Amino acid sequence: MNHTLRTLACGLALLTAAPAVRAEDAPVLTLEQAKEQCKKNSYTLRSAQEKLVQASTLIDKAWVMVKPQLNAVGTYTHSAPDASLTFPNFNDIFDNITTDPAICTDPEHPICVDWTQVRTSTTEIVKKDSFGFAAQLSQPLFLARAYTSIKMANQAYELTKLSIDNLQDYLLDSLELAYLGALLAQKYQAIAAHAVEVRGEHLKVATAKFEVGDQPKLSVLAAEIDLKKAEQDVLTAANALAQTKEAIALLIGRADANFEIEKPALVERPTGTVEDIIQKALGNRRDLAIANLSLELNEKTKLDAWLRFAPSLFLTGMFRATDTKGFTGEYYSWNVGLTLSLPLYDGGLRYAYLDEAESKIRESQIAIEQIRASIASEIRQSWLKMERAEANLAKAREALTLAQEQVELAKVSFDAGAITSLEVTDANLGLFVSEVTVAQEEVNLELAIRALHKATRSFSPTSNASVGGSMSGGGESQGGSMGGMSTSGGMGM
Repeated sequence: MNHTLRTLACGLALLTAAPAVRAEDAPVLTLEQAKEQCKKNSYTLRSAQEKLVQASTLIDKAWVMVKPQLNAVGTYTHSAPDASLTFPNFNDIFDNITTDPAICTDPEHPICVDWTQVRTSTTEIVKKDSFGFAAQLSQPLFLARAYTSIKMANQAYELTKLSIDNLQDYLLDSLELAYLGALLAQKYQAIAAHAVEVRGEHLKVATAKFEVGDQPKLSVLAAEIDLKKAEQDVLTAANALAQTKEAIALLIGRADANFEIEKPALVERPTGTVEDIIQKALGNRRDLAIANLSLELNEKTKLDAWLRFAPSLFLTGMFRATDTKGFTGEYYSWNVGLTLSLPLYDGGLRYAYLDEAESKIRESQIAIEQIRASIASEIRQSWLKMERAEANLAKAREALTLAQEQVELAKVSFDAGAITSLEVTDANLGLFVSEVTVAQEEVNLELAIRALHKATRSFSPTSNASVGGSMSGGGESQGGSMGGMSTSGGMGM
């Protein structure tokens, strides 16, 4: 198993801490239950959902461009001093034109107005304390860039949704690996317990032979040492299982690791040829879908750059109320108008936007080609890993059969006095290593098949900091190789 899979499988690091104590009547946590709890409780997914909410607000912001804008302003003004104007009644002026010499005393102006008969009125212009209210309405009638803004906001939302769906798949796949790692640790524990039984029986036989003088004391000591190592392996395997359960609990947001696990249904080997799987992946992979959406988004950006040349048309209106009538003699006034804006020259900024958008389109097209090639390569590599895991498992099972025969022959030969206790110990060690190897290769094959299935739909978001943070807490930080038990030397042997 490669280092990445070993790491994602919760790193069954074998620590030297005290062995875990199995809780009585602990509930069984199935893989499906663990996945549901992960989707519900994962801090990473909950945080990502907020990103989706934020992306949805971009759509609302884009629609604002075509909606009316209404603003209201209230004012209070204290003036010192106040101001007013006095005006004559114009009808009185015309009615009191006279040629009376007693009134028109200027010989150069024999016709004048009898101002004593003209009434006047005072118009207040500025009060010492005045109040006012104004409401202004602006409604876009034609705003070309609103179309591209709304489209781009919707595509940005789809991009975010695809990324979150992929993140969820990635976390659930990591949880599967952790769960399989726990199953492997559990199997190691069973293998180690069986090794204790086998070596305990051998110690009994060696002791009996020593007592009748058929074997030296050295055979008994060697058997005792072998048994102690086997008992230590049981404790080590128990610790590995406890470590992995803690990692699972962290991934699913559980407060404790007081649960048991059970083997899930095996994932079926993919059907069809490797080329069939590649074509399936090209239709389902989210990184390719995201790249295609990014290309569409950049094409909309180019259209948006062209729409910067288009005119804009707005309907405007205003209503005003004051507590002084002024020259109009009315407390209220309003107006409605149209505003047409035509951009003529902006220093070449729009052409720069066009050049930038065309460059981004070419960049997106290159990225799509690269992703398609990477997907095909990843599928082929995963297929080869699966075939290698199948071959390794077949060889490991053959080796296990031979090791079992070797142990039986060694036991019979030792009983007959044909071999020493050391040779029996070597045979038992060989059986233990073969059992561990078979267990590990079974998990390797399961992981390879799951990785191939995963490669047809999701990708590893290595550039996503939140994913890295989540995994560092739940899986990668555990470190170590798969199980931490080398097949060349067993556990603590």
